[in-house]
Amino acid sequence: MRQQAGIILLLFLCLALGACRKAEQNPIMRGKDWEDVRSVANPFGGTQDFVLIPEAKQRDKEYYKQVSETICGQRNPCMVDFWTDKNHIPNSASIAVEDLAVQTASYERSPSYKEPDLHLACWLYASKAVGEADKCEYEPGARIPPDN
Repeated sequence: MRQQAGIILLLFLCLALGACRKAEQNPIMRGKDWEDVRSVANPFGGTQDFVLIPEAKQRDKEYYKQVSETICGQRNPCMVDFWTDKNHIPNSASIAVEDLAVQTASYERSPSYKEPDLHLACWLYASKAVGEADKCEYEPGARIPPDN
């Protein structure tokens, strides 16, 4: 009886202090050349994953889709944001402007979407017209591609 009370107390403290948070979220994953650095609570429900990728892959939409699908698995909704610099990966869903400015892409899957949304940062495109035709994502503080 005493041991059961101890386990219950430990679980209560774990939950109260947030120490069990990691167990409630998806485990951090790694691929051959990418790392799911952080999974944070999304204010709209579920979690949001922050992923580090190599700079050489920052314009590869198929690569983003493969990594996102691996991370999301069966989760729906699922949100994944990408960076090439680990120093800009935020600690929470509240992302600072200087980190948004260098975010390379975002992926979102939702039961209300026909198919997942993947948007590369507009600054990755050679021109504004090409980026906008591909439904690029403008972020605060990010470079803007040239008009030509």
